[in-house]
Amino acid sequence: MPTIKDVARVAGCSTATVSRALATPEKVSDTTRERVAQAIADVGYAPNVAARNLRRAESKTIVALLPDISNPFFSEIINGMEEVAHLAGYQVLIGDCEHDPARAEAYFELLPTNQADGILLLTAEVPMVLVRQADGQSSFPLVMACEFFADIDLPTVAIDNHQAACHAIDYLISLGHRRIATLSGPAANPICKERVRGYHDTLAAHGLVAEARIVEGDFGFRSGYQQGLALLEPGRTRPTAIFCHSDEMAIGVLKAARQLGLAVPGQLSVVGFDNIGFSEYCEPELTTISQPRNEIGQQAMRLLLGLMRGEPVVRRQTLSTQLIVRKSTGRPDA
Repeated sequence: MPTIKDVARVAGCSTATVSRALATPEKVSDTTRERVAQAIADVGYAPNVAARNLRRAESKTIVALLPDISNPFFSEIINGMEEVAHLAGYQVLIGDCEHDPARAEAYFELLPTNQADGILLLTAEVPMVLVRQADGQSSFPLVMACEFFADIDLPTVAIDNHQAACHAIDYLISLGHRRIATLSGPAANPICKERVRGYHDTLAAHGLVAEARIVEGDFGFRSGYQQGLALLEPGRTRPTAIFCHSDEMAIGVLKAARQLGLAVPGQLSVVGFDNIGFSEYCEPELTTISQPRNEIGQQAMRLLLGLMRGEPVVRRQTLSTQLIVRKSTGRPDA
């Protein structure tokens, strides 16, 4: 028996678009509506009106999309989400996109087929067309956590990345550092852009823009190590401090410093971001920006459940960060 996926394939669109063309045809263009109608005729699909009317019946399942499930940053966020979802009688389906936007499409298709009631996005690495289509339908609630889209106004729970970066750089400057580099995550990522902006703004406020140096990583241990070796290469003017956009990269930089025989914090100070469990147990213990990850997960799930119930919600929730000072930072050697 033909399915809505068959219609979407023949029409050359997503299942969400087919569902919208059937349920609210006034919300799609004439061209799309005609294409869907022709595809329905071609495959012999018979829309089940009764099944569509059951869209309001909950599946009691919420999808959480992650960019990389191996990243320990997400563990506490998932715990927070699970705590709230469990109390509300929902289960959470974890979707690992593996930094591949195409993998997200299969999870978005769970919404129009009534296999999930909403999606929590912990990544902005999702095709914009999917987000816009789903967000355009009030019955398909979407919430962002941690990251955000620069040009789509989705309900979001996050931190102030600009302010957090300013705090970290201000602290390093207060210790006497002037040559401060930053190791960012992917340059196109909106949160990285905000952290780089905070880095630049703080250097500018102290007349240190000429000392700015930015290199790009991918949030992972290996990129921290490799970029750390490049930044600290013998024979060139080294930074006395490096601000990393993740603890994993910061720990990679610490390894690079050890390999090059540099004393931390005497010859190099390192600041991370996130306060993952490893940060307290590496050598030396890592100074870092702590995100309230469990609270982010809880608040994001509460926001999504509120949207699903049709309740008024605060669409933008910004949570506080904290600079945790440990042994990887200190005054630079004279």
